[in-house]
Amino acid sequence: MSRYDFNPCNVVDEKLNMFAFLQTLTPYAAGHQKQSKAAVTAEYNLEDTHATIKVDVNPGLPISTTLTMSRTWPFLKNTVLVKIPDCNSREFQILHKVQYFHKRAALAMTLPLLRSPLVRLSATVGTEHLAFGMKTIYNTSSRQFLMSDAGISMKSLNCDGSIVLENNGDFLRASYIHYFDHERKLAAVAVIGRALSRKENSFLVEGSWIVDDLTTIKGRFDSRGKLAATLRYKIKPKSFFTISGEFEPKALDKTPEIRLGLSLVI
Repeated sequence: MSRYDFNPCNVVDEKLNMFAFLQTLTPYAAGHQKQSKAAVTAEYNLEDTHATIKVDVNPGLPISTTLTMSRTWPFLKNTVLVKIPDCNSREFQILHKVQYFHKRAALAMTLPLLRSPLVRLSATVGTEHLAFGMKTIYNTSSRQFLMSDAGISMKSLNCDGSIVLENNGDFLRASYIHYFDHERKLAAVAVIGRALSRKENSFLVEGSWIVDDLTTIKGRFDSRGKLAATLRYKIKPKSFFTISGEFEPKALDKTPEIRLGLSLVI
């Protein structure tokens, strides 16, 4: 998953030049059968300042608006997140997130400033090749931990791997990615998961090929029998046109899903 720097001497200049620093405006639209959704994201950047506003539109749901503002200092990032579902809703949230960065460690904590009783904490420690991490959610009202996850990751020149224990120790997931070239343009991914309480297994196999500087192709097959493919084409820097499809070989009577996506940076 923004930064702001306020200087009273530069208020007038910042207002006059605001549109010059509005670097990103990303519209998104997707449709599947009779359902559709859309979103617009705008970003504002200035030195160590970053602000993002995102508006989501989904059929049958109120328009949701998220405003994120943050500022970064050496080793520290301070973020304020405001969520506004719609003008008639009372579900208004303000979250304060603090992130600390070190060469071999990172720590993040999210505190509710309004309504929400949930406190989120995550930490990571390790080196470039080996790292340990954990995250948890604590409910201050019930004084209970709602979620506790932990994992280990390993990285080498041509492969990466990780083992994660999720859902309060009930789900075990192992993943492995192998790169077939030094430029990491052709890769294969395998993910295996097991729900310990239900004794159920799941898997996912995916491949990725960066054809050239403009075109990327991805394919995926999972344990539910779904086969998917994605083609992404770079129109210009940070602007993409995406075509994706998904269908079930065991259920040919179902209509395949086809999605079109467009991301533009102004």
